Amino acid sequence: MPMPPGIATVTLTGRYIHPDGTPLQGTVRISAPTLITLSGADSFTAGSALVTLNSSGSFSVTLVATDNAAMQPTGWVYTVTEEMLGFSPRTYGILLPQATPLVDLADIAPANPDDGEYVVIAGPAGRTLLNGTSAPGAGVGANGDFYINTATWTIYGPKASGAWGSGTPLAGGGGGAVASVNGHTGTVVLVASDVGADAAGTAATAASAAQSAAISSASAYTDSAVDNVIALLEADYITDTDPRLSDDRTPALHKSSHAAGGTDELLPADIGAAVATDVTALTSRVTTAEAAITARQRQAVRRGSIPEQSLTDSLYSGAAPTITTAMTTTPSVASPIKHAPPLVTLAGSDVRGDFLFLGATDFAIGASSPDTNYALPTSRYPHAYTTPQNSYAVEITTNAAEIELRFKYMSATTSAYTLSIDGRPLTNTPQLVGGTTVGSGHMLKVAFGSSVFRRIRFDLYNVPFGGLYIPSTATTWRPITARGRMMVLGDSITDGSTYNSGMGIGTWLYRAARMLGITDAWEQGRGSTGYISAGTSATFGNRLAADVVAYPPDLLIIKGGYNDASGSQSAIQAAAAALYSAAKTGLPSTQIVIVGPLSPTASPATSITNTDTTLRTEAATAGLPYISLVTGETRNGAGAVVSTQSPYVTAANVATVIGGDGVHPTDAGHEHLARWMVRALAPILPL
Repeated sequence: MPMPPGIATVTLTGRYIHPDGTPLQGTVRISAPTLITLSGADSFTAGSALVTLNSSGSFSVTLVATDNAAMQPTGWVYTVTEEMLGFSPRTYGILLPQATPLVDLADIAPANPDDGEYVVIAGPAGRTLLNGTSAPGAGVGANGDFYINTATWTIYGPKASGAWGSGTPLAGGGGGAVASVNGHTGTVVLVASDVGADAAGTAATAASAAQSAAISSASAYTDSAVDNVIALLEADYITDTDPRLSDDRTPALHKSSHAAGGTDELLPADIGAAVATDVTALTSRVTTAEAAITARQRQAVRRGSIPEQSLTDSLYSGAAPTITTAMTTTPSVASPIKHAPPLVTLAGSDVRGDFLFLGATDFAIGASSPDTNYALPTSRYPHAYTTPQNSYAVEITTNAAEIELRFKYMSATTSAYTLSIDGRPLTNTPQLVGGTTVGSGHMLKVAFGSSVFRRIRFDLYNVPFGGLYIPSTATTWRPITARGRMMVLGDSITDGSTYNSGMGIGTWLYRAARMLGITDAWEQGRGSTGYISAGTSATFGNRLAADVVAYPPDLLIIKGGYNDASGSQSAIQAAAAALYSAAKTGLPSTQIVIVGPLSPTASPATSITNTDTTLRTEAATAGLPYISLVTGETRNGAGAVVSTQSPYVTAANVATVIGGDGVHPTDAGHEHLARWMVRALAPILPL
């Protein structure tokens, strides 16, 4: 599930191995101490996140930062519980400040507890406070650490150049017991006069009959009676019975001094109240309502809810807007307001954009200029800004007559976009963003020619997003997504290639999602990967937890096998069995469909047909539906054929659907595959 907008996050990673390098098995639970209020994002967080180590002993999880703005309570820490197979559990606390967005647990977890007790540290830059019952040896701790000898109460440190130094006694330099108290030695027993106090019972005898009567008369709790009691107590108890005071101590009225601007101003936070700016605005209320509606819509993709394809796959039929690209970061729309993406610093009249991000999440900005002005999603392996998830979409509803998209120009051949208006794309295939100088800021201006409400969508590939400039006179809000989340864990057939326009946003997935009426399509494909083939990335099994389970889809399609076909069928079988089991366990409410390898020829190689059979058999064992691109068969979870169509590649269409490399589909091939997949999926979707 993606993190709601406005919440600062930290991605925590870790790896556990035996001394010989083989991976450990187990879980890591990261728990918040109580219900945390994130008023800046209109959200609460509580409970714990449980991550299971993958086959390499690793995990990755994105968590709420422990120092989010407008968060109550503050000063809390996560509790980490490590439970490794064959070892006793270990528990300790950690801080995850947002200043360090990517943290490896090995950098902040305590070392061997026998070396001393540890305090919580704030990320990799923190230092450790150790203790023991003797002076520290040279091998204890690291440079910058402190150490307390609890036998002599001597503090050492900070450790420098591997040495602790002589240490300093904590008890005033003497290190011994207190010699005297208020002039008394030996066994000291203090009496009231030693500390200027009244003897026991003095205050009780000082109460007058008038005071008792006043207190009795206050039984009705009237303001006048209470004031009378207070006045009498102040007069007799303080002024009369304490000779050290020469003037009355009658309390002054506090209302004015505690008011805003008063000498003793009482802030909302002092009484646990929200400040005025935290009061939920209309936009936030709409967002909450949208979230509730979206949760209802995020149900299983149903056969009966598939819209008419002629309505979902047709191009926009209205007047085409004028689109221009210029190398500048200065907007040209009238009275522009910058709607900035997450994490980008606001300046002047900028506002945080109320965008609907689709197909990706966990947006990050670069570490230095100009990348600090541009956001990219990091929700796919390897989850880093420098190697991001290039395929994603941005939607907004507005009545602006013109808008400008700010972006960083990355490539003359791969940086592309598709503009859709009211759910229909403007073009059949993605278009290049155009640009002048790679690495510089650019504006893509869309002039509609009229001011009417439109739902605007940009599908972007390799386009760092700098926000939208919209006239201040226009109205904007975030749209509502439809029919849940569709995700494909796959290879380059879904991730795209140079043989189709727009790379990842130009493949079969985006068009098939439109045909199914789904707006939130996640392209979690990586080239050259598969069940046993990692390519330059990672296998499906190694990517499942961080790339899929972390962002649970409503419909998951695991599509691949081509890159594995030359390997061992027994290895493919074992990897598939483990993957399907882990997917069902991690995604108990998700529809999971397995799609076999693509054959780029009309006569599939034996390795392809063998792999297709292996995956089909394992899908049936796991009770999962299976779609064969080789045979054209669709099978239900019991393994029975429920639909048949021609194979995806035939002798009649191979020259049209497969590109010049003899492997990857063309634009026509992806369009054909989209329709083919919708036809194959329909019989196994619930009514």
